[in-house]
Amino acid sequence: MQKMKTLVLTILFFLLNAQEGYSCSCGGKYDSKYFKEQIERADFVFVGKAIKNVGVHTQRNNQLDEEGIGYNVLFKVDSVIKGKLKSQEVIIDQWNDGSCAHTLKLGRKYIVFGIDYKMHWNYKETIEEETKLKKEGYEELTQFDYYTLKEDRYNIVNTNYCSSFIKRKSILKSLK
Repeated sequence: MQKMKTLVLTILFFLLNAQEGYSCSCGGKYDSKYFKEQIERADFVFVGKAIKNVGVHTQRNNQLDEEGIGYNVLFKVDSVIKGKLKSQEVIIDQWNDGSCAHTLKLGRKYIVFGIDYKMHWNYKETIEEETKLKKEGYEELTQFDYYTLKEDRYNIVNTNYCSSFIKRKSILKSLK
């Protein structure tokens, strides 16, 4: 009887403390077919390097810059494969990608398959929600506010672990 109670309590403990886990899975192998599908889905495809962290959290940006890594970064574009960019610098945004966010090493070259955040992130609904919060007295600058201030100068490009890759000749060959 004691063993049964212990078993029941153990199971209950795990059930009550269970949390949903999220992992990032890109699915499939990285071959020519995969990259051609990425090109089709992407609004932008380009090659370049992460320069520095951007966004409203200056202290965190500085810390990540010192570590030489970033998630939401200013990115210097060397060449464009698909899409029309406003300038040779874009802002890479990953703040909605959770476990799929890709740690980008500052100074390292990447091939990026990205989407235009305005076209894919419920842009109008987000503006309405942010405006409502501001009217209710919420004054803190958000990441979305930051992007809104920068969108005239830069394209804001969303990418993640499944759509940004260290620059390799084999990947570039499969894009031709």
